[in-house]
Amino acid sequence: MIKKMYMKRFIYFFVFFLLLTLSLFFVMNRLSSKTLEENLIGASKNQLDYVKGILDGIMYEANMYGVQFAADSDVRFYQNHVIELSNYDSQMKKNDIVDRLRQTLLSSRSIESIGIYWTSEETFLSTNNTLEARLPFQKVHRQGWQIQGDSLYYFAIYPYIHKSGQTEPAQYVVGVKLNTDYLKSLLKKAVNNDSSNAFFLFNQQRLWSEGEVDTDLLKAITDMLSPGQDATLKYDYHTNSDDYYVLSRYIEPIDAYLITYTRTNDFLQPLDRSRKVFLASILAVLTLGLVVIFTFYRNYDRNIRLMEKKFLQVEQGNHSTRITENTDNEFYGLFRSFNHMVAEIQGLFVSLKTETELRRSAELKQLQAQINPHFLYNSLFFIMSVAQFSPDAVMRMSKHLAEYYRYLTKLDQHEVTLESELQFAEHYLIIMTLSKKIEYNIDVPPELASTPLMPLMIQPVVENAIQHGIEGQQGAHRVTIDIKRAEAAILIKVSDDGKGLAPDEIRRLEAQLEHATPPEGTRGVGLWNVNRRLKNTYGEASGLQFSVNDWGGLSVLLLIEMPIEKGERLCDY
Repeated sequence: MIKKMYMKRFIYFFVFFLLLTLSLFFVMNRLSSKTLEENLIGASKNQLDYVKGILDGIMYEANMYGVQFAADSDVRFYQNHVIELSNYDSQMKKNDIVDRLRQTLLSSRSIESIGIYWTSEETFLSTNNTLEARLPFQKVHRQGWQIQGDSLYYFAIYPYIHKSGQTEPAQYVVGVKLNTDYLKSLLKKAVNNDSSNAFFLFNQQRLWSEGEVDTDLLKAITDMLSPGQDATLKYDYHTNSDDYYVLSRYIEPIDAYLITYTRTNDFLQPLDRSRKVFLASILAVLTLGLVVIFTFYRNYDRNIRLMEKKFLQVEQGNHSTRITENTDNEFYGLFRSFNHMVAEIQGLFVSLKTETELRRSAELKQLQAQINPHFLYNSLFFIMSVAQFSPDAVMRMSKHLAEYYRYLTKLDQHEVTLESELQFAEHYLIIMTLSKKIEYNIDVPPELASTPLMPLMIQPVVENAIQHGIEGQQGAHRVTIDIKRAEAAILIKVSDDGKGLAPDEIRRLEAQLEHATPPEGTRGVGLWNVNRRLKNTYGEASGLQFSVNDWGGLSVLLLIEMPIEKGERLCDY
């Protein structure tokens, strides 16, 4: 009864999940349709704005040329020159003005022609000096953009500044005619694809378009337009079989609308087809899913849960667990492999523990054997040299030398404390201060004194600072050991004011420490051992780091990764 109850819940969950999937599909389908439409509209708006920007540039260019020639001194005094100059000189002046008009057209694809018309003399100069080109200029009474025939002009009138309350007749008119074909070609940049079309609508009457525009659609668009708004507006238009969205942008200087419309049916049809296919397949998935659930529960789910339970036990450290259930399917081989794997892991952990203990013991004995014998010889010679006249120095040297070697020879632990390692390093420093002029300082927070540490980590670094730093620099005499806690690590910095290393030498030393084998000879072996032991014991993030300190000497940082205990403060080095 319990199994049936669980199976029923499983079926309920599957049906619920299926219904939820179906609901989500309809929601996603709706959202996809809306998103697709919004993306199409956004793309169309961007294209419309792009074309509007081009038109603004064209109108600015035409406006600039019109004002430029209207204010040109040669144009203003042309009639005077005609009277005053000879026929040849006046003709040359005329040719000069026409050449300048033509040179202007060479740099513009959007301007078809430029003309100047003197109203009183009815003189006309133009890049297209025909009777048809002259006619629009004779009808001009105001400055600005005008539609003349099937062309768009910008007219500039001189004088363009009048005294207050006075009206002066126009002396001459400068007209810039835009290239109609070029303007119509811009409409291609305002459409997405074959389902879209675009056109210019002047004064809500005159239509410019490269393609045919449906009469009913044009009438509906004309009725929907909102005049005078300098923004892209969207309208929806529906017929019995088609849906459209319409975008319009009012261009105030020429009193025209740039309009695009797009048929959305072609874009939404794939989504409609996918919805029908989904509904047809959902019934088959429902039937097949119920069969799969029942089979899965009987043949797989129970065994999988058993495997999860056993793997969890192994993860928690129980390597003696085994699977004793017998099955007559493919899980039998899997259970047997699991038991074999766990047995092998158990043996490997025992072997690894033994090997780790042996390796640590061997490393410790190797470090003990690497202590420099010259240090003992020098200490004994110092005792001999001061024995006759300084018994106190002999006693101090003997005391610290005994403590130094007692710590070294009786060291058989895998972990000591930071405090004992610092005492060992201090014995070494005191011995060195008796035979050399050396000052040292050890700074350790009291709360870190009992921190567990691998033995013989600090003294080799201190010995390296004296032998290769201080003894290599005349007048050098300072050594400091600073210990701090920073983030999830213990930082031990050993600094000296000795010879130091150049940046290139530091990089070579760091590269040498990263080698899998120690360097040849004795130089650098101690630092290599310390760096390798730090990484093997505390992780790859631990190790030695080198830098030049404020004294000009070398600072060696022992970075030891250690988790932060709860409640500890973090500090920066």
